[in-house]
Amino acid sequence: MFKSEKFWRRPGWLFCLLLPLFHFASVKLTFFCAVTPENVVVVWLPNAVLLAALLRFRGQRAPLLASLTFTSDVLANLDAFPWYEAVLLSLVNLMEVAITYLLMRRGRVSPALRRLRDLVRFVMAGPLFGALLAGLLAALVLQQVGGATTAYLTLARLWWFGDGLGLLIYTPLLLAFSQPRNERLRLTRWDDAALALTLLLSAVVMLAHGGEIDGVSVTPTLLLPAVAVIAFRFGTRLTTLLVALISLTTAMLMTTGLKPFGEVPIHLEVVRAQEFILTLCIIGIGFAVLLNELRTRERELESRVRTRTRELEQSNARLAAISATDGLTGIPNRRRFDETLAAEWGRARRHRQPLMLALLDVDLFKQYNDCYGHQAGDDALRAVAEELSHHCRRSGDFAARYGGEEFALIAEAADEDQALAMADQICAALAALRIPHAHSPSRVLTVSIGVAVITPEEQDDIADLLKAADVALYRAKQLGRNRVELASVREKV
Repeated sequence: MFKSEKFWRRPGWLFCLLLPLFHFASVKLTFFCAVTPENVVVVWLPNAVLLAALLRFRGQRAPLLASLTFTSDVLANLDAFPWYEAVLLSLVNLMEVAITYLLMRRGRVSPALRRLRDLVRFVMAGPLFGALLAGLLAALVLQQVGGATTAYLTLARLWWFGDGLGLLIYTPLLLAFSQPRNERLRLTRWDDAALALTLLLSAVVMLAHGGEIDGVSVTPTLLLPAVAVIAFRFGTRLTTLLVALISLTTAMLMTTGLKPFGEVPIHLEVVRAQEFILTLCIIGIGFAVLLNELRTRERELESRVRTRTRELEQSNARLAAISATDGLTGIPNRRRFDETLAAEWGRARRHRQPLMLALLDVDLFKQYNDCYGHQAGDDALRAVAEELSHHCRRSGDFAARYGGEEFALIAEAADEDQALAMADQICAALAALRIPHAHSPSRVLTVSIGVAVITPEEQDDIADLLKAADVALYRAKQLGRNRVELASVREKV
């Protein structure tokens, strides 16, 4: 689909003014390339103009667009046919476009024609069915009204092939150049060489007379491999343009009597030209659309893979967060504490900065649980964790549940006095929560804290820091609880 809904806005007055002029010019150009007495052409351009306009604007103002092109078709046909025959043939052309458009809408064909499925459905609706029906009716008009002497099936076949090829070539061309460009080409010197070789071959074909040069066969079929290369490297836009130019040039060569397919009767020459252009379309436009679809699917697959990768990374991050979070209190668990302590220990040793570790234990927590129940005990632990988290304001502060009713705090501290001050604030703040505790001497829930501060050196070990903080915590509990004790780490190392 296209990037902006503005692309599908209704056709304006300028477009409605230019459409019949462009349609009229395409009719004149096509008749200029007519090669039979009945004005049968190799490729009929004008029907693709109206069909592309209907697809481009999703059928908006369709009656107006159809009326404008019908009028220009009749006026342009008056030089080649009597007015009544011109009107009938223009009605046939209008019917062909209408049927093709309605079948494409019914088949939910995307107007972009960027996928092979849409191109196939377009071919079935237009070049196959719509053009065939128009060929049968037009041949009847040419014989019964215009008095054509050519066999009915021959006229029907020539008209069918001309209209079908016109739709097949010029509808994708006009749509490709009316849509926002989504193909980003990265061309190399080899691409430039391929394009130059194609132009050279085209010039050689145009110089040939009777399909040969000095006895060497030179027909438009020489261009088929070059068109395949262009389709592979240059995308849909340039390929449709090249196919259109080659088909138009082929028709003009036939009109000027150069006979690019050799010395054959005129009707057989038209058939050969149409067969060549059909092959050109299959190799060029079909291959370009197929490659564009493959590239689009590759981009979509890459996008899905990136999206899925992001989702997996987010899921892994959530799982990692869950695995590192204590389920009861919502703060980091013992596993995350061990990882953080190791990281902070390494950082402090590299930068020769002091590191503070505090271990907290809820005083007489077993008695609290026995008195108030486990639900109240869980609530109390959550309250302690929340208050502890409030004191972790700096980026280097880290609080975790150490196990059971024990908590841990890692922080940066300038010295032991600052560490003690921080621990005292936490101890006082938890007591200030005034959570009732009937079995506590303070009559409220309190904590004991052991603090250790060290500037790690090469010979120091994390286990010594943990042991020192644990010893300080034990001393705080022995000295009456609801207090802070500082460990002398160097004495323990």
